[in-house]
Amino acid sequence: MTFDVDRTSVVEGEVVEIKWDCTGADRVELKIDNGYKATVLPLELTGTKRFRLHRSKGRTALTMTAWKDGKHGSKTLKVRVKEMATTRAETVDDRGRRVDGARQRGDQLKRRLQALPPDKRLAVRALAILGATLLVSFLAPRLFFLGIAALTVFLAYSVWKK
Repeated sequence: MTFDVDRTSVVEGEVVEIKWDCTGADRVELKIDNGYKATVLPLELTGTKRFRLHRSKGRTALTMTAWKDGKHGSKTLKVRVKEMATTRAETVDDRGRRVDGARQRGDQLKRRLQALPPDKRLAVRALAILGATLLVSFLAPRLFFLGIAALTVFLAYSVWKK
């Protein structure tokens, strides 16, 4: 039995090619064990096959087993699988500026508000003024009246504008 692999070290996602010749055997199978999962494949008596090696616990074991008259023999080759280098992706807006998480959430909120019907947009603005008033009045209680006055003016303007 001959069994060979073209490379003994690869990076995740690369392809290895195995070659074997088990002339005279009754049957042949290949076991691929990446440390997470083992798979057994029946093979022809001679040939070549290519495999893309993905996720692995560092080494993938390729074991060729051949049976002849009820007896079997096997050979194991190990391929070192290195993790693929990862790069950090960043998002860029239409002006070429880097977009961080806060800016992305702000832009998403802005798009959602623009998609609201006009009456709900008015309610959201009034709610924002009321929330700001409550927050400011917590820090400076004398400004509560000023915030309520601003909310009243905004609502009156909204009613008379239409």
